[in-house]
Amino acid sequence: MGTHIIEERLDWRRWVTPKPLEETPIHRWYVFPHSFSSELVHDLIDEWGLCHEDRILDPFAGAGTTILAAKEKGIPATGYDLSPLAILAARAKITNFNRPRLQKTSNLLEDNLNPTSWNGHSRVYPCLVEEALPGPLLGAFETISKQIDMLKCPDSERDLFRLALLVTLPKYSRLVATGGWLQWSRKHKRIRTLPRVFVEQIDRMLSDLRQTHLNRERQWNVCISDARRLPDPDGKYAAVITSPPYPNRHDYTRVFGVELMFGFLNWQQTRRLRYQSFHSHPEAHPTRPDSDGYTSPLRLKRALTRIKKAGSDPRVLRMLEGYFLDMYLCLREMSRVCRDRAKIAVIVGNAQYSGEPVLVDQLTAEIGEQAGLSCEHLLVTRYRGNSAQQMARFGRNQSRETVVVFKRPRR
Repeated sequence: MGTHIIEERLDWRRWVTPKPLEETPIHRWYVFPHSFSSELVHDLIDEWGLCHEDRILDPFAGAGTTILAAKEKGIPATGYDLSPLAILAARAKITNFNRPRLQKTSNLLEDNLNPTSWNGHSRVYPCLVEEALPGPLLGAFETISKQIDMLKCPDSERDLFRLALLVTLPKYSRLVATGGWLQWSRKHKRIRTLPRVFVEQIDRMLSDLRQTHLNRERQWNVCISDARRLPDPDGKYAAVITSPPYPNRHDYTRVFGVELMFGFLNWQQTRRLRYQSFHSHPEAHPTRPDSDGYTSPLRLKRALTRIKKAGSDPRVLRMLEGYFLDMYLCLREMSRVCRDRAKIAVIVGNAQYSGEPVLVDQLTAEIGEQAGLSCEHLLVTRYRGNSAQQMARFGRNQSRETVVVFKRPRR
């Protein structure tokens, strides 16, 4: 069991939450839960002295915070994610749009929004989508989606309009994400307001583009890939800034299930994505590469023993075992694709089950060293309370969120 330097960096406490993104142009187009902010990326870039000759990796790109923040600083970057929703959001944010042409296409799309033509839907959708958008609602969203598909414009512009439609969808959906779950909503907007709400979302996005001046080079990209099997050659990156899913049982294929199955995947494809996702929820059972070199840390074995004695669900134990195995595989890939002396920042959150703490940050540090990295320090950014359910049963226990910083040693 290694001893790692733990430092407090509480001035970053707001930067490891998604709240600042909701106020930041372009970043606010789509925000995932448990995101970190562009300010954190900017500060790490400055602290590490990265320049335009370097390249940053984010193998859990989410909605593209690291990639867009790197573009804001002029540092090339690549992002990967398994979710097509994440790739759409991130790609739209980093695209170099022709703003006058985009405005013209937007005006044409707006002119063709005709609610009198919104009949029933023609495609077969999973039950979840039909329940979330009952009656003529689903037909309305499908019609707008088809109109976007028929636009005579580059695919990148269609992506922006598709993203705007997906941002609009939860405002009308009968099922909305609350924390890590979908819940029935009592707020029912009238369908006749949909053209106005959709156009207002596009206008906000166009306004953000007008007031933001980013590098026009093509050195930022995102695509679908598994963080356990990166497609990059050895030694490509000078830095990694990323945040794997927390081991909090939140299944984002369910949280964003309506959007995924309306815009991208059928039910079987969504289930496959759920199974292959990082083992942060009990339903994941991914196909993994060989895990040679991994040994379950003693600290983890002790925590699992305490959690088992406390009577926790056996699926949670399997999830936690799988979570840290996945963490090892991802850190091993980061080590492989990084240059000598590269810096790697992994934002993680500690967890609690049956009142027993799981020190994800210290375990990540130990596992990273198994993967060939050297842990420099654990930067504790904030302390957060346990869930309301855990608090009611076991009292208030704080868990910390931490930036675990590694260096890639010389080969």
